[in-house]
Amino acid sequence: MTTRADAARRPDRKTARPVKRGPAFRLSESPSHMLRRAEQFAAETFLKAELPDGVTLRQTVLLAAIAEAEGASQSNLVGATGVDRSTLAEMMARMEQKGFIVRLAAEDDGRAKSVSLTSEGRRRLEAALPAMRAVDKALLEALPANRRASFKATLLVLAKAADEHHEDGAETQRTARKQPAVRKTKPAARKPAGKKR
Repeated sequence: MTTRADAARRPDRKTARPVKRGPAFRLSESPSHMLRRAEQFAAETFLKAELPDGVTLRQTVLLAAIAEAEGASQSNLVGATGVDRSTLAEMMARMEQKGFIVRLAAEDDGRAKSVSLTSEGRRRLEAALPAMRAVDKALLEALPANRRASFKATLLVLAKAADEHHEDGAETQRTARKQPAVRKTKPAARKPAGKKR
């Protein structure tokens, strides 16, 4: 005898269908995962240099970006480094406290900050550059010699795509800010219908 509880547990043959599954997802075939692994390899190679004050690869990238474009704005540095705006702001606050950078109001826009290296910041960058070069060398030497040029070319294409994606996002935000806010109006109250005579 089938109880009500048994019936609830047993799927209805008319409605129960097997779940269709797509091809299995494999991390070993995921480009995004492989890029993350390559980034980990780069960061671990950099750490082996054991720089003083625990200077990281990302901090060195930021120092190098500032050195390449003295007086750049924080927005420019977001694009140059690929570091998101809030993380970059936190990094720069710490670097300013340590005396590596100075931030001043930009001449053409008082709201923007132009960023420059201090002499201490330049010294830290110079000390970190051998470790950065070692990272680049390790990445390229992990590849066969005949694939290194195409690897660098592929990375340039991906970096350009990232820049375009960043620009599109920034343009969308600027457009959204310029549009006036839509005011919601309440529908007019309906007058009660009079009695038909």
